[in-house]
Order: sequence, then structure tokens, then C-alpha cells
Amino acid sequence: MELVFDFFEDHLKAAAAVKGRRPLALGVLCFILGALSFFIAMGVSGRLAPVPCNWVNFCLFLIWELVSSLALVAVLHLIADFEGRQGSGAELFVLFGMASLSWALAVPLALVFMAFLPSAQWPLTAVFLLVGFYNLSLKVRSLQDTYQFSQGRAWITLVLPYMATVTATGVALALAMASLVIQVMKSFD
Repeated sequence: MELVFDFFEDHLKAAAAVKGRRPLALGVLCFILGALSFFIAMGVSGRLAPVPCNWVNFCLFLIWELVSSLALVAVLHLIADFEGRQGSGAELFVLFGMASLSWALAVPLALVFMAFLPSAQWPLTAVFLLVGFYNLSLKVRSLQDTYQFSQGRAWITLVLPYMATVTATGVALALAMASLVIQVMKSFD
């Protein structure tokens, strides 16, 4: 618990402790608690309306969170390694897990806004955006602590895989639409 508190209070001390021990089980536990907090906040706020809020969906979400986080850490480690930076992907995974604990803020904030503004949806959207931005800023700080990036370089490095994914998805959708249009045009001949 002291290591988790240090992550939010004295991040350099926490990064040094993680570098020495690499407690991967703690990172996985933090991811589980962060995913649970996010899932509860989404369920309480009604954002999971089309999907039932049950253990099966939580387990699927948790698996998605762990796999996507492992993939993100692997890509970020490769980027840092290509730049010649010294650091550990395992350390970054644990620090990202501790950063996901920031989603615990979404539950009480969502409940407070729902109590005072029950019909307004924009405050809940603002809560998720603010907590999400705080989560990203903690991940940037973790990149800085692990690979000694500057703050700007850490932001660019973190956003790069997300931009690549969005771009690849856009290109795939554009190609699929073009293929569909070509097939429709061929059917008229």
C-alpha cells in the first residue's frame, strides 16, 4: 500500500521502488481495481445501458484492459528502445497499473453529479473526460520516470500509438467502404 501511496505523493520514490522490485502482481491488481472502478462508474452513471452490468461483461472488459495495456506498454517500450532510452517495460506496466487507480475518482464524482444534476448528462461526460485526462497525465509521468523523457516527448510518445490506431482504423474503414461501393457498382453492370 505504501508503494501505491508513494505513486500519488512522491512519484520518483515510487518509480525507484518499482525499478528495484518490479512487482508485476501489484500492477495487475491495480489494473483490476482501476477497471472495476471504471466499470462501476459507467454502470452507476447509466453509460452501460445497452450492455448489462454483470460479472461476465466486467471480466471481458478486464481482459480487454489488461491485453490493451500490455500491447501499449510493448509499443511504448519499443519506441523508447529505438530511441536508445534505458528503461523497463515491466516497470512501465506496473506504473501504468497504478495510474489506472485514478479511475476510482470517477465513482464518487459521478454519484455527486447525479445527486445534484440528475437529468443532465454533460457533467457525467465532463467527469469521465477529466478523470481520463488525469489518467493520461499519470501515464505521461510514468513514461518520464521510466525512460527519462521530457514532458513534451512523453506526451508525443504516449499519443503516437493511439493516433496510429485511429489512423489505421480510418484507412481500413475507407478501404472497406471503397470496396463496398465498387461491389455495388459492379452489380449494376
